[in-house]
Amino acid sequence: MRILKINPNKPEKKLTALAVDILKGDGLVVYPTDTLYGIAGNALSKKAILRVYSAKGRNFKKPLSIAFHSLSQAKKYVRFNPLALRLAKIFLPGPLTIVLPMRYKFPKELTGSRNVGIRIPDNKISLELIEKFGYPITATSANTSGNADPITAKDAIVQIGDKVDLVLDGGKCKLKKPSTVIEVIDDKIKVLRRGVVSQKALMK
Repeated sequence: MRILKINPNKPEKKLTALAVDILKGDGLVVYPTDTLYGIAGNALSKKAILRVYSAKGRNFKKPLSIAFHSLSQAKKYVRFNPLALRLAKIFLPGPLTIVLPMRYKFPKELTGSRNVGIRIPDNKISLELIEKFGYPITATSANTSGNADPITAKDAIVQIGDKVDLVLDGGKCKLKKPSTVIEVIDDKIKVLRRGVVSQKALMK
């Protein structure tokens, strides 16, 4: 495992390029987001997805979310109904994960269903990494399942450092709390996990 400091305001291209090379080889990269540190693996690769589950000690019945660099990229992989699209335009990039039907056939190990949680982090390092990679990455927190939220790179290293290939240390995460997870069905919002975005804000 390598630990590399990266500028959160102007990520060094050579460092994101190194991370991209690791992702292309089905490796795992710990990266900062606006909420918590995450584990990035190629969301289109069964091998990478299985490595993410193994690193976290996560139950395979618990689905993984994925991250995109833009709404236009996300639209290629998932289907938005009108309300979900409106919420995405309001809150993304930002601390909201929206569970949506897949347009693309992801490996079944990702979620075990035809739906997947998607987010677009409000973090320059995250967005640069995903854009340069060119494909969605896993967006699960960089900790062992059920343990302390990784607000810093050190928090992640202590828990899963020996199970990943690279850690991008971009300093402390801005929001220090998980994203809110919602599902939108028949124009109704169902909160699956409370987080940064309040239910009141969602209903406005």
